[in-house]
Amino acid sequence: MPRPSVREVIVDSAVTEFHRNGFAACSVDTITRAAGVPKGSFYNHFKSKEDLGAEVVARYAASSGWRDSHGELGPLDTLRARFTVMRDVLEDNEYTRGCLIGNMGAERADHSPVIREQVGESLTHWSDSIAESIREAQAAGEVPADRDADLLGRFVLDAWEGAIIRTKVAKSAAPLDDFFAVVFGSLL
Repeated sequence: MPRPSVREVIVDSAVTEFHRNGFAACSVDTITRAAGVPKGSFYNHFKSKEDLGAEVVARYAASSGWRDSHGELGPLDTLRARFTVMRDVLEDNEYTRGCLIGNMGAERADHSPVIREQVGESLTHWSDSIAESIREAQAAGEVPADRDADLLGRFVLDAWEGAIIRTKVAKSAAPLDDFFAVVFGSLL
């Protein structure tokens, strides 16, 4: 198996450090130290910390496992299973890290156009995927066909991100319980 490039090591380390500590709390020195590479290596691969931040958001979104198969489940149960996997990760981290996409949006949207754009693209792609699952559930008769799947996709994602923020504050699963109860027990 080939060794990852220095660029890949920096991005992987930045995903961990930004998720653990936030963007502002991580210096280039912190990231390169965590990556085990010289600080000068950073500037061989990135123009700025903001460019790295945008790449981190894209990498996190692409590696989330959102599209992983869940066997022979129907569309609505597959959607629930995808959120359950993420819930389990949040619980395993004791509600301390939240969602890196949401964290970066909350922290950097007003300060970094490049990060704001990447967060926006990632959220749009994710809500489109949720809407696609809802349309599949509508076609299967699991969700009423008269509901706007795109609107629901955006709302479900917004509700999820809000619930994650509440879990970080409450340090409990209660907001996630509410999300599952409302989204899968009533809304869909």
